[in-house]
Amino acid sequence: MEAIICTQPESPRFDAIPTYKIISYPLEKKAYKPFAQAQVCVTPRELVIRLWAFEARPRPSSMVEGVFTPRESQTLLRVRAWAEGRWECLLQSPQGDKPLNAIAHTLAGDDFQGEYWGVSVSIPRRELEGPPGFFLEPGSVVLGNFYKRSRDPEKPHDGSCWPADFAAGREYALGSLTEFTVVQY
Repeated sequence: MEAIICTQPESPRFDAIPTYKIISYPLEKKAYKPFAQAQVCVTPRELVIRLWAFEARPRPSSMVEGVFTPRESQTLLRVRAWAEGRWECLLQSPQGDKPLNAIAHTLAGDDFQGEYWGVSVSIPRRELEGPPGFFLEPGSVVLGNFYKRSRDPEKPHDGSCWPADFAAGREYALGSLTEFTVVQY
C-alpha cells in the first residue's frame, strides 16, 4: 500500500482518508498482537495524526505512536499516547527535545472490532514547516511509521505498520521508515 498524507479541509473527513493498520509484530512469540490503526492528514493549518488500539483491558504502559521525519534530517516528530490517558507531541533532534503546541482529543469506545482507546493530535503547521524542515504541500515526501508498543512485563510487545528493526533497537532509523507523499485529495 502506498503511504500518503491527504490534504483535507479545516475539519478533516476521516472517513475519506486511508487507515493504516499496525499488524507487524516480528518479535512476538505469543499470540498477543493487539490490532491498532492510524490515520494522518494535513489541513491548511495543521498536521493531524489519529492513533488507536483495540484492547479491552490495556495495561497503563500500552502505547500507540506515530513518527515522521523530513528526508535528509535528524529531526524526528514523535506523537505518542498511552492507555492511561497521557500523551506527548515533540520534535527530537541532536539539540534536544522540543515539545510542540499541539491539541489532543482522546478516543475511547467500541465498534465491531472491539473496545478501543487512542488519541487524535493536531499540530500547527507553522511549528513544523519552518526550521524543522517539514514541507507539507502536495508532492512533498516525508518518512514515517506507526507503532503499537508496551513494556508491561505481562504483555510486552512491539508492533509497526511497516517493518521496523526492533531487534537491533533501530525502529526509528531510516530503514524502518517508509515514504509518505502529500497528495491533494
